[in-house]
Amino acid sequence: MSVLNRLFNVDDVRYHYYYRDIPAGNYTWTHDFSKFPGLQIQLPGEAFVQRHTREIVMTSNDYWHYSIYISIGYIVTIFTLKFLMNQREKGFDLKRELILWNWFLAAFSFMGAVRCLPEFWHVLVNDGFFDSYAKNTYVQDIRINAWYWFFTLSKAPELIDTLFIVLRKRRLIQLHWIHHTLTLIYSWFVFGDVPSTARWMVNMNLAVHTLMYSYYALTAMGHRLPRQVNVTLTTLQIVQMLFGFYIHIDCLRLKLMGQPCDVSMAVAVTGFSLYALFFLLFMNFFIRTYIIPSSKKAVKAAMANGNAILKDLNNNKNGKEVIKKLQ
Repeated sequence: MSVLNRLFNVDDVRYHYYYRDIPAGNYTWTHDFSKFPGLQIQLPGEAFVQRHTREIVMTSNDYWHYSIYISIGYIVTIFTLKFLMNQREKGFDLKRELILWNWFLAAFSFMGAVRCLPEFWHVLVNDGFFDSYAKNTYVQDIRINAWYWFFTLSKAPELIDTLFIVLRKRRLIQLHWIHHTLTLIYSWFVFGDVPSTARWMVNMNLAVHTLMYSYYALTAMGHRLPRQVNVTLTTLQIVQMLFGFYIHIDCLRLKLMGQPCDVSMAVAVTGFSLYALFFLLFMNFFIRTYIIPSSKKAVKAAMANGNAILKDLNNNKNGKEVIKKLQ
């Protein structure tokens, strides 16, 4: 029993115990993919995961903490580079590299979404919203497991995003590096638990990232997209955080009540804490980026219109009489 389970005096009750069965070698996967929604083929990378799932899960459980070391190295690196770049008059161009990088991540996210979203939608429609985050039945399709693992690993190379920002001398906001760091650590931490909440975490992220990295690639290519596109992407990220917060806090409720749910207490606690933090950070970014500047523009426009009206009144004989009466 984990420390948190002992602290709250509750048992780790689940619908499925894949987190124990897979490392113990007590679970096998079918090759009959006609039983599952989506594309029926199995890709080479997915076949590799099927042959080595037990080792992958065991390694994830034993070495997830390496994500912390990677994150520390990442933070030290980006702020050292930021300091060094401040000594330069201009940043590096890296336009071609940035375009290729964003299209690569967009393509990866799209491929993952194509594989995972049909299962996600199938569970929502046939089993309901509750089962979609409380039961980890996605484990039954090894191809979904494979992409959840690819997704988990991808959080490390996604840190390269920040290198482009720093090396090109663009503004680095706190939300960016905090989000990248904590997502990496959390993803690696929870993978070995085979949590049911991963279904929402992975599918939401893949869908949003498909759109987001496509947007970044297009803007890097010089295309000027409407401001509403950027606003929509940020709104989708906020909605993603709201769903993540809700499902994790409900899973925590189930664990505290001793009811079955396919997550550990540690995953539920860290999950709702993480999504709550991300929601606040993204809301702060949204307000500061889109609402406050718009309000300032509206005030300036109103003042300019007011001054223009007063000027017109002052230049008009009848207008001066109106002003005197108002005074």
